[in-house]
Amino acid sequence: GAVDVRLRNIEYDLTSNIQRIVYGFQSIDAILASLDEPAKLTLFITPDTLPEQFTDAPTQIATIADEIAADSDGKLTFETVNLSDPNVGVDLNQLSLDYQISPIAVDIFAQQTFYLHILVEAGDETQVIYPTGDFSETAVRESIESSLKRSSSGFLETVGIWLPSSDPQIDPMTGQQTPTLQQYSTFANALSENYELQQINFATGEVSSDIDALLIIGPQNLTDIDRYAIDQYLMRGGAVFVASSNYQLGIDQTQGSIALLPVSNGLQEMLTSYGITVDQKLVLDTQNAPFPVQVPRNVGGMVVAEIQALDYPQFVNIRPDGLDSDSPIVASLPALTLNWVSPIMLDEAKNTGRTVSILARSTDNAYVTTDISTQPNMDIYPEIGFPVEGDPGSQVLAVAITGTFSSFFADKPSPFPAAEATPDPLNPQAAPPPQQPAGFVTTSPDTARLIVVGSSEFLNDNIFQLASSLNSDRSPQNAIEFMANSVDWFVQDTALSSIRSRGTSARLLDPLTENEQNNWEVANYGFALVSLIVLGLIWQLRKRSEQPMELVLPDQPTVPPSQVSSAGEA
Repeated sequence: GAVDVRLRNIEYDLTSNIQRIVYGFQSIDAILASLDEPAKLTLFITPDTLPEQFTDAPTQIATIADEIAADSDGKLTFETVNLSDPNVGVDLNQLSLDYQISPIAVDIFAQQTFYLHILVEAGDETQVIYPTGDFSETAVRESIESSLKRSSSGFLETVGIWLPSSDPQIDPMTGQQTPTLQQYSTFANALSENYELQQINFATGEVSSDIDALLIIGPQNLTDIDRYAIDQYLMRGGAVFVASSNYQLGIDQTQGSIALLPVSNGLQEMLTSYGITVDQKLVLDTQNAPFPVQVPRNVGGMVVAEIQALDYPQFVNIRPDGLDSDSPIVASLPALTLNWVSPIMLDEAKNTGRTVSILARSTDNAYVTTDISTQPNMDIYPEIGFPVEGDPGSQVLAVAITGTFSSFFADKPSPFPAAEATPDPLNPQAAPPPQQPAGFVTTSPDTARLIVVGSSEFLNDNIFQLASSLNSDRSPQNAIEFMANSVDWFVQDTALSSIRSRGTSARLLDPLTENEQNNWEVANYGFALVSLIVLGLIWQLRKRSEQPMELVLPDQPTVPPSQVSSAGEA
């Protein structure tokens, strides 16, 4: 195999380690002290229309905010604005235009709305804290401090991550446990070097307010309550990354080989409502990465199976001409391999007014297929190894969108059980079902960010190990850099991503056609043959030009002439 020599990026290592040490121990007082101008907290409320569970929230918020302001040495101010007061002098339309602060419905079907928003202003940065179901002292303080941290530099951002279960699954046919291949620890460990990584559970129906970015990898077996939590996080101006295909890597128990298994209960319907559809197909590209495949071989009349690293169209390899050169997420990547990726279709009408970036697309020689077999058949499909549909063409594989989104649940029944629902009589000790968090946001601010990739397996540990064993290229490192750059873009910290990309680019060769490969192979053999002939001629010429050496036999010593004369006289 080829020797892969890489130099570590010392500048990135030092910067990230120093940043983690320094930022990890910064206090909120230190952040406020570093501000040139005092930060400002403004609580906008309509006390007359607050839901019952929020009636004590304004007092709790004011108490905590006053405590933080008192300890800030004049670096934080706080005020409450009662929007129900006709003399308050605040234009609600202007408030919505300037800060994306709009009234919140009490629940999905309620006509009554209310305001309970905290506006955080620190320098040129503004953050809006939306109401959640928890207004305890700890939760309120955490929300305010997290928002202040996001509005300034000097703190590690908190990234929430959802991963599919890695526990063995029960085969419904045999009743036996089968190991799962859904393992994603490698990229998660890499992200934890620069961010606080927090495992997310959506069971309560909401995402904690201290989460700066949300990563959802391989969504499956989700409930409507899970989807509600994700939807409302985005509606509150959050940043969401979704790596989702319609298929996942699994094991074929009958043949003992890998297989693609359909994914159920994911996020496809919700993404479609946002104007992003992950199609029920796979992309096959002639520009691809290798994969070890069993190939039959005739040896002395006996057919044996051997493993060969073959071009594998289901491993789409995207080069710089297929990456968005204007996006900080992918502009610095030398390549990106997306394994078993599904094409993405964008609804032009729903994405009107948003900023849409096509992060990655296939070449013009890509096909789509509904066939999910992992074993290519070059005898039946000699061109690409798999059955294809339609003509070749470029396919969208990853997108990044910034703008206003409408809630998936705006016209749907509440996913939460009714408040008067009775416990399960068969399991009286079971935990009570979650109650719907008060406040339902129907439309996100235009700062909401969403990245969708039509593959989750490109982050799979098993694929990383496979690529490393084949020395295929820097695909694992490129995938990790892609994720790190995405989080940097979410939290608007592109300085570290620019350092990360320095010294890591590799000049990749264009793929060769079969004729070009044959020509180079013949040229290599010809060069080797000519070299041998030249060496032979040089050796013959040197042999002819050499002078023979006089041979002196050691058993015939030379007799001096004087001794010869003496012997003759005698």
